[in-house]
Amino acid sequence: MTKIYGIVGHPVGHSLSPAMHNAALKAEGIDAEYRLFDIDQGNPEDLANFCYETDLKGIAGFSVTMPYKEAIMDYMDNLDVLAKEVSSVNTVKNEDFNLNGYNTDVTGAIKALQEKAKIKGKKALVLGAGGVARAIIYGLREFGVEVHIFNRTVQKAKALAKQFDVETIEFRKIKDAGFDIIVNATPVGMFPNTDESLLKADQIKKGSVVMDIITHPIQTQLLKEAKKADAETISGERMLLHQAADQFVIWFNRPAPYEAMEKALYEELAKRA
Repeated sequence: MTKIYGIVGHPVGHSLSPAMHNAALKAEGIDAEYRLFDIDQGNPEDLANFCYETDLKGIAGFSVTMPYKEAIMDYMDNLDVLAKEVSSVNTVKNEDFNLNGYNTDVTGAIKALQEKAKIKGKKALVLGAGGVARAIIYGLREFGVEVHIFNRTVQKAKALAKQFDVETIEFRKIKDAGFDIIVNATPVGMFPNTDESLLKADQIKKGSVVMDIITHPIQTQLLKEAKKADAETISGERMLLHQAADQFVIWFNRPAPYEAMEKALYEELAKRA
């Protein structure tokens, strides 16, 4: 029986994950397919029902994206150490009738950043206070990065800063703070609001590294502002690729066919250009 994998979130129609994961399954000769599972927030019971029915539907594992990375934790039978630390799950493996939650956003973000920067001991700004922000903050802290958080809901930023023993920053002070690394972990700039950016070029230090986790569009307004500031940029598909490869390892207990996944990712992006 063909096993089913997929991505849970809302919206997911734009997701690049099926292209990567189906290419990986084909490359490895695995009898499985990866689908989209769009669960609208309008009915909270739909997420619970999806989790309870995974065995009936032959779902062997799934990715989790916005807005469910924290909410999905309520339906996990087990959580790995990293998922517990960051209070966020982006990967679920259905094993022996148990839903086991993992987080590959941490390693995905760090690997993407390391493609462009030496991050150890640097000063970083993380925009956002949700599940992905938690993962990125945790990963940066593990590398001795001095992390500051900005979130438009100040109380959420303060709560997250207290949890991870990092600092918050006021918006007006960002310009003069001189951040080496800036990561946008919010949906600001995502389609259809593609002209939005939390920061302008004059708030970004020349020579810094700016990463946006958004993949729709790939070149967000924030990244355009970063280029105006002569900063290095990392678009969202790099983190997506690395975290997806780590998901494959969790699901199948073997190395991911990284090159096949990368090729499929950029072929899909070319189709959408």
